[in-house]
Amino acid sequence: MKSIKIYICAAMMALGVSSCDSFLTTPPLDQISEDQWWSDKSQTEMMVKGAYQYVYGPNEVVLRDCISDNATHREAKYKEVGNGTYTTQSAAVKDEWKYASIAKLNYILEGIEKAKDQISEEEYLRFNAEVRFIRAFVYYDMVFFFGDVPLITKTLSVAEARETSRQPRQEVLDFILKELEDGVLPNIEKVAITETGRVNKQVVNAFLSRIYLHEKNYEKVLYYTNEVIKAGKYELHPSYEELFRPQADGSNKEVIFEHQYSSPLVVHELNRNLSPASSIYAGWSHVLGLQELVDDYECVNGHPVSECESLGCEYFQKRKDAEAETYRGEYDFRDPRLAATIMWPYWEWKVGGNVLSRYGVDDPDSKDYVKKETHMTGFLVTKWVDLQGEYADRTRGQKNLTILRYGDVLLMRAEALIESGQDLGEAVTLINQIRQRAGMPDIVIASQSVLREKLRHERRIETAFEGLRYYDIIRWRIADKVKSGKVYGARLKAISEAMDNKFVEERFWNDKMYLFPVPQEAIDNNSNLVQNKDW
Repeated sequence: MKSIKIYICAAMMALGVSSCDSFLTTPPLDQISEDQWWSDKSQTEMMVKGAYQYVYGPNEVVLRDCISDNATHREAKYKEVGNGTYTTQSAAVKDEWKYASIAKLNYILEGIEKAKDQISEEEYLRFNAEVRFIRAFVYYDMVFFFGDVPLITKTLSVAEARETSRQPRQEVLDFILKELEDGVLPNIEKVAITETGRVNKQVVNAFLSRIYLHEKNYEKVLYYTNEVIKAGKYELHPSYEELFRPQADGSNKEVIFEHQYSSPLVVHELNRNLSPASSIYAGWSHVLGLQELVDDYECVNGHPVSECESLGCEYFQKRKDAEAETYRGEYDFRDPRLAATIMWPYWEWKVGGNVLSRYGVDDPDSKDYVKKETHMTGFLVTKWVDLQGEYADRTRGQKNLTILRYGDVLLMRAEALIESGQDLGEAVTLINQIRQRAGMPDIVIASQSVLREKLRHERRIETAFEGLRYYDIIRWRIADKVKSGKVYGARLKAISEAMDNKFVEERFWNDKMYLFPVPQEAIDNNSNLVQNKDW
């Protein structure tokens, strides 16, 4: 069986995939034959469950906000895309060319066909539909980032791989939609509690809603979001903050689809990646929020920060004062979702209910909280961090990562209603459900253009660091406005160096960036692949 994997890997290399080590080391590691492997039902199901690794992980759920106007990242891989300096050879571009995943998923689908006589028809249909969903999920990401892409649905020889060409975007999109809409999957009420996390019909309906929203087919968005809502199985979790803590896993009725983790075998390192980089925290502070995002969180009265400042709020007049309580006061009267998402200077870092330190005050390594090498902006991310567990577990994160949730479904439906102009009243009601859960005042019905801006604001705040902001920017075609020019960190005088509104980096945008370039490595391996325009 290993020789078959080597054969597939050679074809993957011809497609421009730089590594297939993980494919070579997946089970079985012994000399079991291909036919023996797929003749065992439990092993077939294990391969199907293994396919779920190709949906989003921490990089897509959290780190993708670093290529938007929400955040920056300490590593060049994400920083390049964020500031517009990436090229055809950039690592982030190669990562989105996901033909390693496609090859593995095609292999599993072919294995399911071999196992057909060993499993029930119901199992066959379900296994097949699950893996086809995951393959469609991966393909849509590539369509989003690259436009036209090769459409490969079977295991290829090396020669065949070198002859593939890019199919028109619409052709690939039609394939994706057919795969999703034709799949035979169980309703959620028929999914056993032991199978939570596997794809069901409502997962597909929610994902179809997302695709059709990006494609601006608002009638389809309204249809599929209604399917999710009328199923009656989902609701907003009472606490926005708890929604992103492991304490909510297992009882969270808002989650529709998630990447599941369980210590000690299946874990992630978000606790360490997001925690402050210092001798006390021993974190990496990889993801750093921008002042522009922080300023977009309204005051608790529902007014934009700019209006509160113009009214002479004492906290804004004293914002440059380095006194902790004065500075913290600026954020004490803001949308509660800010405190559930962002850590700012003088914030009390608590783990397991104990105050380890006050960021920027007690720890000498972090007093310069706008330090270039570590805390460039002064704003770190606490969303997804387990603040109740033992701090020693920072490398063994087990918070499930949400990919589709009910709150997003409500906002997708609201956007479709606003853009189609069908029922602005219902759109306001949906937005207010989200705001009420957060403890924010209702918005009122207004013109389509005003509600469009209200909706876009709400999406940014509600889904910050869930990997959706970049998709929204591209869908709304606003990148030239929000992804160019200087971006900033915390507005205050740092303890070690006087500075006002810390300049972090300058970003550049060209409309060619609405699509990524095809990785140069893929073109070098296949002369049939044509580069995207202007790249």
